Amino acid sequence: MSIDKPIPIRSETSITGTPTSSTSTLAGEEGGENFNTLISMSKGKDCDLPDVRPRDYGASQKEVDVEAGLSRSPSIQIIRSPSQPVNTDKNQNQNKSENENENEKQIIETREEEEIEMIDGRPKDIYDRFTKSQKNRILFIVSYSAIIAPMTSSIFLPSIPQMSEQLHTSSEVINYTVAIFILVIGIAPVFWSPYAGFYGRRPVYLASMPIMVVSSIGVALSKNVGGVTAARVIQGIGSSCFLAVGAGSIGDIFRPTERSRGMSAFYMVTLLGPALSPAIAGIFTEYTPAGWRSCQYFLAGCGALSIFLVFFFLPETSHPPLPHDTLRQQKGKKFIWYFCNPLTSLGLLRWPNILVATFISSCGMIDTYCVLVPLSSVFKERYHINNLAIAGCLYLANGAGNILGSKIVGPWADAIVVKYIAKRGYRRPEDRLKSALFGIGVIMPLSNLAYGWLLQYGAGGIAAPLVMVFLNGLALMFGFAPLNTYLVDAMQTRSAEVIAVNNCIRYIFAAAASACILPIANAIGWGWTMTICAILTWVAALALYLLYKYGDRWREKANMKYGITSREADEERVESGKDEESAVREHERSQSVIERKDTLTASSEEIGTDTVQNQNQEEKVGEIIARPNKSSGPRSGIRITRTNTNDLPNVEQVLKRTVSLSGQSVHGGG
Repeated sequence: MSIDKPIPIRSETSITGTPTSSTSTLAGEEGGENFNTLISMSKGKDCDLPDVRPRDYGASQKEVDVEAGLSRSPSIQIIRSPSQPVNTDKNQNQNKSENENENEKQIIETREEEEIEMIDGRPKDIYDRFTKSQKNRILFIVSYSAIIAPMTSSIFLPSIPQMSEQLHTSSEVINYTVAIFILVIGIAPVFWSPYAGFYGRRPVYLASMPIMVVSSIGVALSKNVGGVTAARVIQGIGSSCFLAVGAGSIGDIFRPTERSRGMSAFYMVTLLGPALSPAIAGIFTEYTPAGWRSCQYFLAGCGALSIFLVFFFLPETSHPPLPHDTLRQQKGKKFIWYFCNPLTSLGLLRWPNILVATFISSCGMIDTYCVLVPLSSVFKERYHINNLAIAGCLYLANGAGNILGSKIVGPWADAIVVKYIAKRGYRRPEDRLKSALFGIGVIMPLSNLAYGWLLQYGAGGIAAPLVMVFLNGLALMFGFAPLNTYLVDAMQTRSAEVIAVNNCIRYIFAAAASACILPIANAIGWGWTMTICAILTWVAALALYLLYKYGDRWREKANMKYGITSREADEERVESGKDEESAVREHERSQSVIERKDTLTASSEEIGTDTVQNQNQEEKVGEIIARPNKSSGPRSGIRITRTNTNDLPNVEQVLKRTVSLSGQSVHGGG
């Protein structure tokens, strides 16, 4: 290969993203013939042009480098063609110069860096669609609407004696209607969530809540227990949507490093439902002429307010594009009918990490109902509480624990995530589970033991058991908030579905607990009943530790087995040996989902020492050799064969093989 006179060629954008004035050279005598060779090769002949592909939206530079089989180097790179005879005909070169310049622009085009809008020192991304005040408004509306279902489940508790008297049935039968309702609000979201992934969150919200309003009025007008049960089933179907889809909305608007705060606030409000509704029900039952029926009219009013807030103030939060919008444009129709198979969502339990997390949540739900159910019966008999309003206020102790727990565990979990990102250089979803270990492994089982034996022997008066109820609510939030946030992180593309499956299983266990706890306690006593709950909680704590330790391995193996390849950009591992500052910079870069136009080139030689080292390496026309990157350590070279430029992958193929945060987002795609 002869090298006589370098011809300057305008370079592409630098690796840092800013245009550079450095030039690369195309070697050749007088330059003309060699450049003609490069032009002719680009028109379909064998060539060794670099594999320059469109940058995937949301993918890190390293992902694209690996996909292309190239190593990234900040060095200026050159392209040399095989030696050609020199054409000294200057007139011929001048006649072709205009065409050559035009072709040169088509093949090697200078690309200017797009202006990147910065927010808080980082590039704007998909999570910056809404301002902080808009996010708070969305969080409030979704949380308020989600509290209706748990309120509806426990609003019967203080009025069970009155209901059994007016409906001419027993208290046990009324208690079974509560268990049936809990079962329904666990199963129904498995149907709602796929539709939320296809049509969007907002249409599903507006479709579900009117069902709840009408059925609440139906419960209030029922004359027998059969009518109450039927109306309650429909009521559960309508009110359950926000429990699962609402968590998906939180995942839509909060980035992973701040998501636990939003999720903690969401679950704090929803877990306040079982604590607030008995107090509200006690007041309505005790002081209104309609008694327990007025509680149902109150729920109907809450549902109507939810419809108003969603319709006028809640935007669509799903990451675009929605599958419905895409199909509608492709088929030229205004509306596409979609029928879901709920078993598809239940298939998420094939992921070991999701199965274990669901088991832990179910144990927590069993524990919660074992603690709350006695408040309406045991406390009334033992401490002679006859006023239903006062009896309902006993549940507020658990709600106070939920509030305090959410204030602590949300920022704590996010701080753990940020800490390990800075230490490791990438985000591991299991890191946030560390914040749940203390609550589930220590506070919850010990409070269960104390609560059960205090009830058994009546020691400490009414205050001591209520303190244990408070601690149980605190521990429950310590477990639920990180676990549910983890599920959203681990299955971001199907966040609403995975929360629906989690709710389905845990509410099935909760229904069983609410139906069985009183008979078991009557048979073996409250002390041993809560001891069993404590042992179950310790088993859940062990499972939580294993999930924290090995969850990433289980998740990756299942993803490979079932063909799930998408992940958020900040989960990508960086090279070992980077210092903490570099790791933080890598994380900030990986969070950006602004498309950057980076240069991906392969060369036969690099300037400086690379030129000397690589002179003896043979290159063949039609092949690209990926050289080691001096800045990030040695990498094995990868030889990529290209017969001609038609073999270069198109944009669609590249997008299928790389991670696209905006394209898959969270609408149920896998």
